[in-house]
Amino acid sequence: MFKNIEILDKEKFKGYKFDEVDVTDIAKNIGLVPLGFSEVWNAAHDCPVIISSLERGEFLAFTGITNEINIYKKENAYIPAFIRTYPFLSADIKGENGNYNSLISIDNNSKYVSKKKKIDIFTKDNELSKEANSKVEFIREVNRQREISRKIVEELKENDLLVKKDFKVKISETEEKIFLEEFYVVNIEKLIKLDDSIVASWAKKGWMGIIDSHVKSLSNFQKVIQA
Repeated sequence: MFKNIEILDKEKFKGYKFDEVDVTDIAKNIGLVPLGFSEVWNAAHDCPVIISSLERGEFLAFTGITNEINIYKKENAYIPAFIRTYPFLSADIKGENGNYNSLISIDNNSKYVSKKKKIDIFTKDNELSKEANSKVEFIREVNRQREISRKIVEELKENDLLVKKDFKVKISETEEKIFLEEFYVVNIEKLIKLDDSIVASWAKKGWMGIIDSHVKSLSNFQKVIQA
């Protein structure tokens, strides 16, 4: 979906404007969406919530395969915050020291962003407009929540609770098609054997409810392909 992601630079985007978008249309074109930790429960009702296989694993909503096959063919499916901030987003840039920096960026897609659109990105004083700032602050909150998600996933890894999966569908008697390759899910058998002190610590942080939502959501794969 993203056409041309660029860092939101004051000088480069001086005089640029953006239009509000139909977030459902955007959502139909993004099949894997990062989730803030508080969103896992909401997303888990509509789609599988999986764990990414990237260096910094986090919870992702698996919402669709194409813009025709996705959960948004039905009304009222949950739309993650990551999509609701469009055309603004956070880009994670890895520095020379190996650390990641999250930089506020914009999808410089002429369909939604140009000097001829309606809503100013920056004011005449070169500060973010009220509307743009609202989206940027929302992104920062989502980033804070995504960091908590990454901490949860990191501890799941440290306790050897993750198992790698592919999402395959049998399309004939002799053939399977892979729709989603290399993601992770929590191993239930190992989870129930986890030391009580760790479970208690995670429960105190509110993590167990998130993990439970993730596990229950794994029954939703058929919702994606049958949408």
